[in-house]
Amino acid sequence: MEAVVMGIVVCSAPLVLLGLMAGWRWRLAAAVVIAVGGLSAGVGLGVLGFSDLWVVPTGVEMDDALILIVMWCIFGSIARTAGPLSIPGPPWLMAMVMGATLGEVPAASILSAGASTPKGAARLALAAAGGGMVGRMGDPALLILAAGHPLVMACLAPLGILCALLARPRSEDVVQPEAANTVRTWLVAVVALAAMVPGATVWALLVGIVGLSVMAGDRRGHVDLVTPAWQLIGVLMALLAIVGGLAEQIATGLEMVAELAGWMGLPALTAIAALCTAMSDSTAMAVLNSGLLDRAVSLRSDDLRIALTAGVAVGGLAPLFAAGSVRAGLRLWLAQILLAIVWVGVWACL
Repeated sequence: MEAVVMGIVVCSAPLVLLGLMAGWRWRLAAAVVIAVGGLSAGVGLGVLGFSDLWVVPTGVEMDDALILIVMWCIFGSIARTAGPLSIPGPPWLMAMVMGATLGEVPAASILSAGASTPKGAARLALAAAGGGMVGRMGDPALLILAAGHPLVMACLAPLGILCALLARPRSEDVVQPEAANTVRTWLVAVVALAAMVPGATVWALLVGIVGLSVMAGDRRGHVDLVTPAWQLIGVLMALLAIVGGLAEQIATGLEMVAELAGWMGLPALTAIAALCTAMSDSTAMAVLNSGLLDRAVSLRSDDLRIALTAGVAVGGLAPLFAAGSVRAGLRLWLAQILLAIVWVGVWACL
């Protein structure tokens, strides 16, 4: 028994450490050290075989989603080098639509290049995060947890719109775009539209990444490789926690307290999921919660999935990190979490 507990603790600790390092300047270097240490400890304890890192995602049908998430992050990092894009319309609607079509992190990264202030970048990033709940193209929570569950999408889409309205970026938050960026803007728009075609998403992203890489040759800005690398390491740490047995333990606990909690259980679960996501990473928590839902078979899966997905969707700080405006957006981020808790509470009462 002690060996089992030790395996769970050792395999889960790297995920928490990853979150603690998220705000550090050298977070990627720290994440690499944590990943190497965590994987080595898992192998040393005999709870992890390296083949588990690609067998587990395939077994729970997450492999395609994880590949897309990393590709979207790379696309957003390269597109950001273009500077302010020529995107018309109200800023809040522009940010929400980009979040819905590109995903919260790529959209936040691209929009931050055209933000006039850190507060403006935070508002744009959080409006994009709200848009991520409207569509699931590149949003980790929706892409992994809500795929194949239309009721979850239908419940969270209005919440995403409310979150975007709560962020409400203004016209003064956006600087004037450069006329030379029109071609880049059209390329981003075409990739976003083409990615909606079933079966064409990967190819659209590949074309977009190559095209934008060629255009980035004028070196307008640096390519942010930290964000996609961080997403990949977060996934590895989540898979390590699943293999170590954390998902089974959480699922068992939820099954034991589900009936006792009543309607309060779902909003409480949303708050816990948001807190855990803030302490780790949205993609990692989406992967972990997917493993949890796969094991909590006795619970009402749609209600549980809605609560967990809402918590992961609003709790992630990744959009603010991508926009470089964590401090400026903390209050607004907390307000979005509170809104999500209330929304899920109302849903639980219906």
